[in-house]
Amino acid sequence: MKLSPQYTDAQWKAAFGGHEDWKTAIDILKDRIEGRWLTWADQILDAQYSGFAVLALDCIVLESIWGFMNGKSIPRKHEQQVYREMLAHPRLGWNDTESDSFREFVRNGLMHDAETRNQWIVEQTIPTNSIIEKRTSGGYVINRTMFHQALKATFEDWIAQLRAGSDVALLRNMRDRMNQIIAKHYAA
Repeated sequence: MKLSPQYTDAQWKAAFGGHEDWKTAIDILKDRIEGRWLTWADQILDAQYSGFAVLALDCIVLESIWGFMNGKSIPRKHEQQVYREMLAHPRLGWNDTESDSFREFVRNGLMHDAETRNQWIVEQTIPTNSIIEKRTSGGYVINRTMFHQALKATFEDWIAQLRAGSDVALLRNMRDRMNQIIAKHYAA
């Protein structure tokens, strides 16, 4: 069964068959996240009305990265902490209030109702100097292009950290999460 466009669960299992082939494992993980979500968001990013689709895909990426970083799926009722942790990363630099608002009114709004809520506005190029900006009338405006680029850079930073190999816990968490996915969805 395919774990990503180019790799199967058998290739993943072979990477840990008596040894730890972290290079192959990281290649598989990178192909999974790029091949299932990032590539598609990149392809529609410049389309005028693609903001909701781009942000929905980006939320899937954000949650997927968190799961691989932490070696588990997101525990029920802990989405707030996940978004706080991920959106606080240096490439994004959001505070807890911004993260909580985004999760509740953009992520949840898009995933559950196909809309943003509470006066969140999605723009392609506005604001020009930051990813989000508080509106005087309430809510926020988000530059979906800058958000997507910052999330991709966060992903690339994480992949580089995995490839450096110095954080063994991070590598094991990545392996544990993929093994959980395989155990849930693929025959032994």
